[in-house]
Amino acid sequence: MSTAPAFASANDALDMVRAGLRFLATADATQMAGAERAACLRGLEKADAVATAVRTSVLGAFGAGQDYADDGDYSARSWLEHRTRVTRGAAADHTGWVKRAADHPAVQAALAGEAVSKSYAREICRWTGSMPGDARAAADEILLGAAAAGLELADLAGLAAEMYEKSRQDKPDDDGDGDAGAAFDDRALNLATTFGGAGVIHGDLTPECAEFVQTVLDALSAPAGADDDRSHEQRYHDALQEAMRRLLAAGLLPERNGQPVRAWAHTLPCSRKRSPTPWTPCSHECRRMSTTDSCRRVSSRSRATARSRCGARSARRRPDRATSCSRRPRRSSPVRCGS
Repeated sequence: MSTAPAFASANDALDMVRAGLRFLATADATQMAGAERAACLRGLEKADAVATAVRTSVLGAFGAGQDYADDGDYSARSWLEHRTRVTRGAAADHTGWVKRAADHPAVQAALAGEAVSKSYAREICRWTGSMPGDARAAADEILLGAAAAGLELADLAGLAAEMYEKSRQDKPDDDGDGDAGAAFDDRALNLATTFGGAGVIHGDLTPECAEFVQTVLDALSAPAGADDDRSHEQRYHDALQEAMRRLLAAGLLPERNGQPVRAWAHTLPCSRKRSPTPWTPCSHECRRMSTTDSCRRVSSRSRATARSRCGARSARRRPDRATSCSRRPRRSSPVRCGS
């Protein structure tokens, strides 16, 4: 017999959920006892797991019935972006859970039953998703049981690796077809730019790609010194930027239309405060941008590229002054990089 309370409709249930969350949001957490705060945090994680299961179930039926077409949208993800006012990355995450639920029904049931957290469920789906289809369901059950028994994430990862190796023993001559090929086809990386040019990255990396990325980021994310108070995530971000800068500077990228690849970055002056490798201000004058609190910055290697580009433009206008790079713009006063 189900122990879930009875409601007249789904809307009534949602009203009750939101009312409870509003009560918690307005409650004074400083007046709670330590045990009460701990219980609240554990309960919120369980609520998050159930909310993920509910959203996944409803969104799956929503997409299957093409209900999004009633509002003139072409997909469930597009509808989420425009009608629920979430970002593209959040919409992609929600629709990704629909695919996970279809491939891992036991994980979906565990989320609905508050048996596993959302983050653990995501990792379990990622681990078992690379296994053959006939071994995936059993692997999900084993990992879910181990998680419920209290195994930490590192122990679960080791157990998943053992099961993966065992599942491949029966197919030593697999040439990448079938389930292995399907897992490889699931690889993806999405870079979405937001307001001001900031980016959000979401991806599903193959083991080989993940190993390369982690090796590079680990090598470039070491603390710069005792005064480096960046978090691990911030150092990883800066390491990714430094890796891309070095790749551009090395000249290893394929040319475009016979010209080397160039990157023009728009950054705020405050971004220089905690940069592990401070930018060098350009020696040439840059055009004033539409936002006066930012300017174009280029690395020391890119300065030559900027001069050649500026010189090429000048050559088209006045061949006798092709080498000049500091000519003032006609319509606006120049702003030096770093100002």
